[in-house]
Amino acid sequence: MRLFNYVMKTSLLNRFLLPFLIISTVVVGGFQLYPLLNKPVLDRDKLHATVFTTPRIIDPFTLTDHNGTSFTEASFKDNWSFVFFGYTNCPDVCPNTLSIMNVTANLLGKDEQDRSVPRFIMVSVDPERDTVEQLGQYMPYFNKAFIGLTGKNKQDVDTLTKQFGIPYFLKKKSAEDIQYGVDHSGAILLVNPHGNLHALFSAPHDAKQLADEFTQIRNVYEY
Repeated sequence: MRLFNYVMKTSLLNRFLLPFLIISTVVVGGFQLYPLLNKPVLDRDKLHATVFTTPRIIDPFTLTDHNGTSFTEASFKDNWSFVFFGYTNCPDVCPNTLSIMNVTANLLGKDEQDRSVPRFIMVSVDPERDTVEQLGQYMPYFNKAFIGLTGKNKQDVDTLTKQFGIPYFLKKKSAEDIQYGVDHSGAILLVNPHGNLHALFSAPHDAKQLADEFTQIRNVYEY
């Protein structure tokens, strides 16, 4: 008799408990799967930017910003950063690009009140002339929040240009020439908050396009 009662109780328990466990599992699984099914997808074919499938690790380097503070690979972390390579004596490409970056910063500042605006950085490919003091006068002209970076010599700068794939050439006629120009890439690169190289924007640039595509990239990456 006791065995019969035990069997009946077990059967009733299984009859009501098993469906409950199944439903609970489905519901919990659904909540966990929902974000994955609704995760934003980046349509790379419709972007002007080249977004790297796997963000690239940036190896150690040491430069100095326009305030005299050391800037290393660790300084990229915890912020999105637009990075452009230029020089203060540049007659056209650099002023134009920095002006576009300024408009981009203003667009993001107005449209993204709930998210931090990315940093905008220019790395000098002319460290011989672009001292900390020179960058300190030059960068605020475009935007007081912009950051200028320079090195003690060409080798310091090359530790970053080579990693970012940025070619440049000093057009010096002689060692004494101080009026030389510099041929350099007009690309703008994007570093993510993990400090990895995330995307590249080839020239020509458009401020609204930069802002819109950055927003798309960020929203997918930070989802």
